[in-house]
Amino acid sequence: MEISPNVVTEETLRGLLAEGYVLEVTCRDGAQKRHNSWYGSWVIKAMLPDSSSPKALVTSRSLFKPREFKTIVGLVSFLADMGCRTACIPLEQGATERHMARGGGRLKGSA
Repeated sequence: MEISPNVVTEETLRGLLAEGYVLEVTCRDGAQKRHNSWYGSWVIKAMLPDSSSPKALVTSRSLFKPREFKTIVGLVSFLADMGCRTACIPLEQGATERHMARGGGRLKGSA
């Protein structure tokens, strides 16, 4: 059940991925390495492969706050849970990468 035409929860996202939507990961703040871990700020949109019908991933049905990933480990875990077999993570602010769920591999992203 969608809450708005432009946002999606994790539950609804799974259904969209099964319909052929792709995930676009955007780096909001440039990634930084601290000790042995990478930190930054990444958000996700679901969209059709032709970039139409974008929907931002939000934290809940009642809050339209974008779901933010603050570590690469957390982001990769989420992508794997969504069915992505590869993960290419943008490290520079504003850069994006696209991912297909369930076997298609990574699509070319744009910077």
